Amino acid sequence: MFGRFLIFIFLFISCTKAQEKPSYISFNLEKDSIFVIAKNSILSTSFLKIENKIDKKDSIIDFKKPETKTVLKFHQSEIDTTLIIKNYQFALYYGASSIKKYDTLYNYALPFLKRKRYKVLQGQNSNFTHKGNFSRYAIDFKMNVGQTVCAIRDGVVIQVKDKFTEGGRDKSYRDKANLIIIYHEDGTFAQYVHLKKDGVLVKKGDSVKKHQPIGYSGNTGMSTQPHLHFAVYKPSENGLVSIPFILNSIPTEKYKKGKYAKNK
Repeated sequence: MFGRFLIFIFLFISCTKAQEKPSYISFNLEKDSIFVIAKNSILSTSFLKIENKIDKKDSIIDFKKPETKTVLKFHQSEIDTTLIIKNYQFALYYGASSIKKYDTLYNYALPFLKRKRYKVLQGQNSNFTHKGNFSRYAIDFKMNVGQTVCAIRDGVVIQVKDKFTEGGRDKSYRDKANLIIIYHEDGTFAQYVHLKKDGVLVKKGDSVKKHQPIGYSGNTGMSTQPHLHFAVYKPSENGLVSIPFILNSIPTEKYKKGKYAKNK
């Protein structure tokens, strides 16, 4: 019903095969040196995690904006580009690599229009799909296809998907969820998932305001009935982690299955 929707691209943009070079990594050969270049296009803070498979050590490079950086340098007599890809794993994550503080008292808005009410289909930390670090604190509202979804906080749109039409219980649908990801000023993120095809009203790079309509609910991705799945995240060294928050002046732990939330 409410799939584990955050496929790899939502957690991070990474090299998923041992011999495959990520699209954001390139090489520059100058004289006797090989430079490994990372081109980051993420509009929020982000960081590149580099795993050295030989000595089992990780290194982290933070980005505050979209930019290109040289992240490794080798002598051509010591290694070639094929061995670099074999010996190093690259993963580009949303958010800062270390976030010590964020606004835990911020009062998020309900993700729908004023004078509307919707039933909670699945609350937080439930034993169906809202478990594990990524989905533990998500909430699902039962919303028919085409209901207006609104931003729960001011922010910048960093990711949108709206081309998919399919939905179902099978895991093969996991990558086919239409969605919006928004970055907040305190370094957190919000994600809105299962939107209808062509149901996104904003585009990457847009600034949005709290309560602003941003899309329309749907039933795409790993989902067996129309609903909105949404959550707030903070970054960690292993990707985004869902967090509890205050929603319409109520701690989100109180949004239980079967209860209604009304936006007055």
